Amino acid sequence: MLNFYCSMLETEPERKKITELYEQHKHALYMYAFKFTKNRELAEDAVHNVFISIIKNKEKYFHLNRKDFRLLAVIIVKNKCIDLLRKQKPYSEIPIEEMELYLESGDMPVEEQIIISSEYDAIRKYLDSIDEISRQVLIMKYYFGYSYKEIGIELNMTPKHVDTRIMRAKDKIKKFISVGYYQRN
Repeated sequence: MLNFYCSMLETEPERKKITELYEQHKHALYMYAFKFTKNRELAEDAVHNVFISIIKNKEKYFHLNRKDFRLLAVIIVKNKCIDLLRKQKPYSEIPIEEMELYLESGDMPVEEQIIISSEYDAIRKYLDSIDEISRQVLIMKYYFGYSYKEIGIELNMTPKHVDTRIMRAKDKIKKFISVGYYQRN
C-alpha cells in the first residue's frame, strides 16, 4: 500500500512524509479500526481511506506534530469505520444520536454565539461528558481551526450539520458549567 500512496504524491519530500506517517501510525490506526469494526477487511479499508484522505488534504496534515496528527487520524479513522459500517446496515439501524446530524436548526449561526470563556483545561473535562461526534467537531473547529466545510468533508456532514452539532455541543457544555456538573459528582 505504501507504494500506492507514494505514487499519488509529486515530490520526494511528500513521499518521505507519507512514508513516515504511514510507518508511525498504520498499526495504531488499524488496531483502533479493528476494535471499532471487529472486522479485519473493514479495518484495513478504513485505514486505507484515512491515508487517501490525508494525501488529498496533505497541506493540512503534513505539518502537524506526531500527537496532533494521531489525534486527527483517529477521528478520521473512526468516521471512516462508521461510513463503512453504515453501508452494511439498513438506514433504520442508525442510532438516534447519529440521526441528530440530519436535523436542521433554526437558531442563530455559531459565529454569533458566545464561546465559552473558561480556561481550556476546565472545558476539556466537560468534553468527556458529551457524545463522541460532538467532541470531535469541537476539537476540529476550536483546536485545529477547521472551517465547517473542512469538518464536513472529514466527517461526511454538511456545513449546516456541523454548525448544528457545534451549537448543541456548546450548549451542553454551558449547561454542565452552569450547574457545576463536576462539582456535584
